[in-house]
Amino acid sequence: MNDTKSMIKNAFILFAITLVAGVLLGIVYQVTKEPIAYQDKLAQDKANQSVFASASTFNDVDLDEVKASEVASSHIGVAIESVKSAVDGSGNVLGYVIQVKSKGYGDFIEYTVGITNESKVNGISIISIAETPGLGMNAQKVIVPQFADKDAQQFAVAKNGQVSDPNTQIEAISGATITSKAVTEGVNAAVSYFDNALKGGN
Repeated sequence: MNDTKSMIKNAFILFAITLVAGVLLGIVYQVTKEPIAYQDKLAQDKANQSVFASASTFNDVDLDEVKASEVASSHIGVAIESVKSAVDGSGNVLGYVIQVKSKGYGDFIEYTVGITNESKVNGISIISIAETPGLGMNAQKVIVPQFADKDAQQFAVAKNGQVSDPNTQIEAISGATITSKAVTEGVNAAVSYFDNALKGGN
Protein backbone atom coordinates (compact mmCIF):
# COMPACT_ATOMS: atom_id res chain seq x y z
CA MET A 1 0.00 0.00 0.00
CA ASN A 2 2.78 2.37 0.91
CA ASP A 3 4.51 1.55 -2.38
CA THR A 4 1.36 2.51 -4.29
CA LYS A 5 1.05 5.84 -2.42
CA SER A 6 4.71 6.53 -3.01
CA MET A 7 4.35 5.84 -6.75
CA ILE A 8 1.31 8.14 -6.99
CA LYS A 9 3.13 10.86 -5.03
CA ASN A 10 6.19 10.61 -7.28
CA ALA A 11 4.03 10.66 -10.38
CA PHE A 12 2.31 13.88 -9.20
CA ILE A 13 5.68 15.47 -8.42
CA LEU A 14 7.00 14.54 -11.87
CA PHE A 15 3.83 15.89 -13.49
CA ALA A 16 4.12 19.17 -11.57
CA ILE A 17 7.78 19.58 -12.54
CA THR A 18 6.99 18.87 -16.21
CA LEU A 19 4.05 21.29 -16.15
CA VAL A 20 6.09 24.10 -14.60
CA ALA A 21 8.99 23.49 -17.02
CA GLY A 22 6.60 23.57 -19.97
CA VAL A 23 5.01 26.82 -18.83
CA LEU A 24 8.42 28.42 -18.26
CA LEU A 25 9.64 27.34 -21.70
CA GLY A 26 6.49 28.80 -23.24
CA ILE A 27 7.06 32.11 -21.46
CA VAL A 28 10.72 32.23 -22.51
CA TYR A 29 9.73 31.52 -26.13
CA GLN A 30 7.15 34.31 -26.15
CA VAL A 31 9.57 36.77 -24.55
CA THR A 32 12.45 35.99 -26.95
CA LYS A 33 10.46 35.41 -30.16
CA GLU A 34 10.14 39.06 -31.19
CA PRO A 35 13.74 40.09 -30.34
CA ILE A 36 15.07 37.09 -32.30
CA ALA A 37 12.84 37.91 -35.28
CA TYR A 38 13.98 41.54 -35.10
CA GLN A 39 17.65 40.53 -35.07
CA ASP A 40 17.07 38.17 -38.01
CA LYS A 41 15.45 41.00 -39.96
CA LEU A 42 18.36 43.32 -39.17
CA ALA A 43 20.84 40.70 -40.41
CA GLN A 44 18.86 40.22 -43.63
CA ASP A 45 18.50 43.98 -44.19
CA LYS A 46 22.24 44.42 -43.68
CA ALA A 47 22.98 41.58 -46.12
CA ASN A 48 20.61 43.08 -48.72
CA GLN A 49 22.19 46.52 -48.45
CA SER A 50 25.66 44.99 -48.60
CA VAL A 51 25.03 43.49 -52.05
CA PHE A 52 23.06 46.49 -53.36
CA ALA A 53 24.43 49.63 -51.73
CA SER A 54 22.72 51.87 -54.32
CA ALA A 55 19.24 50.55 -53.51
CA SER A 56 16.96 52.48 -51.18
CA THR A 57 14.32 49.78 -50.70
CA PHE A 58 13.97 46.04 -51.13
CA ASN A 59 10.59 44.64 -52.14
CA ASP A 60 9.48 41.03 -51.81
CA VAL A 61 9.18 39.13 -55.08
CA ASP A 62 7.00 36.02 -55.24
CA LEU A 63 9.19 32.94 -55.41
CA ASP A 64 8.55 30.76 -58.46
CA GLU A 65 8.35 27.45 -56.62
CA VAL A 66 8.60 25.36 -59.79
CA LYS A 67 11.75 27.06 -61.03
CA ALA A 68 13.22 27.15 -57.52
CA SER A 69 12.67 23.40 -57.31
CA GLU A 70 14.29 22.88 -60.71
CA VAL A 71 17.31 24.89 -59.58
CA ALA A 72 17.54 22.89 -56.33
CA SER A 73 17.48 19.61 -58.25
CA SER A 74 20.44 20.66 -60.40
CA HIS A 75 22.39 22.30 -57.56
CA ILE A 76 22.49 19.64 -54.85
CA GLY A 77 22.39 20.88 -51.27
CA VAL A 78 21.12 24.34 -52.22
CA ALA A 79 17.72 25.97 -51.71
CA ILE A 80 16.45 29.31 -52.94
CA GLU A 81 14.94 30.90 -49.83
CA SER A 82 13.55 34.23 -51.03
CA VAL A 83 13.87 36.97 -53.64
CA LYS A 84 13.69 40.74 -53.32
CA SER A 85 13.91 43.44 -55.95
CA ALA A 86 16.47 46.18 -55.28
CA VAL A 87 14.84 49.54 -55.98
CA ASP A 88 16.50 52.96 -56.16
CA GLY A 89 15.11 56.27 -54.90
CA SER A 90 13.30 56.89 -58.20
CA GLY A 91 11.49 53.57 -58.11
CA ASN A 92 13.68 51.85 -60.71
CA VAL A 93 14.44 48.17 -60.22
CA LEU A 94 18.22 47.80 -60.24
CA GLY A 95 18.27 44.05 -59.93
CA TYR A 96 17.52 41.34 -57.40
CA VAL A 97 18.72 39.99 -54.09
CA ILE A 98 18.41 36.23 -53.95
CA GLN A 99 18.74 34.60 -50.55
CA VAL A 100 20.11 31.07 -50.69
CA LYS A 101 20.94 28.30 -48.26
CA SER A 102 23.62 25.74 -49.06
CA LYS A 103 24.92 22.74 -47.11
CA GLY A 104 28.43 23.38 -45.87
CA TYR A 105 30.84 21.17 -43.96
CA GLY A 106 29.13 21.70 -40.61
CA ASP A 107 25.70 23.15 -41.21
CA PHE A 108 23.75 25.20 -43.72
CA ILE A 109 25.23 28.51 -44.81
CA GLU A 110 22.77 31.33 -45.52
CA TYR A 111 23.65 34.33 -47.64
CA THR A 112 22.36 36.81 -50.17
CA VAL A 113 23.47 37.16 -53.78
CA GLY A 114 22.97 40.49 -55.53
CA ILE A 115 22.53 40.33 -59.31
CA THR A 116 21.95 43.42 -61.44
CA ASN A 117 19.64 43.71 -64.45
CA GLU A 118 22.82 43.71 -66.54
CA SER A 119 23.64 40.20 -65.27
CA LYS A 120 26.45 41.22 -62.94
CA VAL A 121 27.00 39.72 -59.50
CA ASN A 122 27.26 42.79 -57.26
CA GLY A 123 28.49 40.57 -54.48
CA ILE A 124 27.39 38.16 -51.80
CA SER A 125 26.83 38.66 -48.07
CA ILE A 126 26.76 35.91 -45.46
CA ILE A 127 23.87 35.98 -42.99
CA SER A 128 24.59 32.78 -41.08
CA ILE A 129 27.57 30.40 -41.05
CA ALA A 130 28.81 27.82 -38.55
CA GLU A 131 31.77 26.19 -40.25
CA THR A 132 35.09 25.10 -38.73
CA PRO A 133 36.86 27.99 -36.94
CA GLY A 134 40.03 29.04 -38.73
CA LEU A 135 39.00 27.18 -41.89
CA GLY A 136 35.46 27.36 -43.26
CA MET A 137 34.72 30.37 -41.07
CA ASN A 138 37.17 32.30 -43.25
CA ALA A 139 34.58 32.31 -46.04
CA GLN A 140 33.64 35.91 -45.24
CA LYS A 141 37.25 37.00 -45.66
CA VAL A 142 38.38 34.73 -48.50
CA ILE A 143 35.36 33.71 -50.62
CA VAL A 144 32.98 36.68 -50.39
CA PRO A 145 35.29 39.30 -51.97
CA GLN A 146 35.96 37.07 -54.98
CA PHE A 147 32.39 37.34 -56.27
CA ALA A 148 32.18 41.14 -56.39
CA ASP A 149 31.52 42.61 -59.85
CA LYS A 150 31.70 39.31 -61.72
CA ASP A 151 29.55 38.39 -64.73
CA ALA A 152 26.59 36.32 -63.57
CA GLN A 153 27.60 32.86 -64.77
CA GLN A 154 28.44 29.42 -63.43
CA PHE A 155 31.58 29.47 -61.31
CA ALA A 156 34.06 26.71 -60.49
CA VAL A 157 36.29 26.24 -57.44
CA ALA A 158 40.05 26.03 -57.92
CA LYS A 159 42.24 24.50 -55.20
CA ASN A 160 45.83 25.18 -54.16
CA GLY A 161 46.06 28.52 -55.92
CA GLN A 162 45.44 26.96 -59.36
CA VAL A 163 43.21 29.78 -60.61
CA SER A 164 43.68 30.11 -64.37
CA ASP A 165 40.64 32.35 -64.99
CA PRO A 166 39.67 34.70 -62.12
CA ASN A 167 36.49 35.63 -63.98
CA THR A 168 35.03 32.14 -63.76
CA GLN A 169 37.01 30.47 -60.97
CA ILE A 170 36.90 30.99 -57.21
CA GLU A 171 39.99 30.18 -55.19
CA ALA A 172 39.14 27.75 -52.40
CA ILE A 173 39.86 28.43 -48.76
CA SER A 174 42.94 26.44 -47.79
CA GLY A 175 41.76 23.36 -45.90
CA ALA A 176 38.06 24.14 -46.46
CA THR A 177 37.21 23.02 -49.98
CA ILE A 178 33.75 21.79 -48.94
CA THR A 179 32.80 25.21 -47.58
CA SER A 180 34.21 26.90 -50.68
CA LYS A 181 32.23 24.62 -52.98
CA ALA A 182 29.07 25.04 -50.91
CA VAL A 183 29.13 28.83 -51.19
CA THR A 184 30.05 28.72 -54.88
CA GLU A 185 27.30 26.23 -55.66
CA GLY A 186 24.81 28.50 -53.90
CA VAL A 187 25.89 31.44 -56.05
CA ASN A 188 25.57 29.24 -59.14
CA ALA A 189 22.03 28.33 -58.06
CA ALA A 190 21.16 32.01 -57.59
CA VAL A 191 22.50 32.79 -61.07
CA SER A 192 20.46 29.92 -62.52
CA TYR A 193 17.31 31.16 -60.80
CA PHE A 194 17.97 34.70 -62.04
CA ASP A 195 18.44 33.47 -65.61
CA ASN A 196 15.30 31.31 -65.57
CA ALA A 197 12.89 33.37 -63.46
CA LEU A 198 14.00 37.01 -63.27
CA LYS A 199 16.19 38.01 -66.20
CA GLY A 200 14.50 40.46 -68.54
CA GLY A 201 11.60 40.92 -66.13
CA ASN A 202 10.31 37.35 -66.44
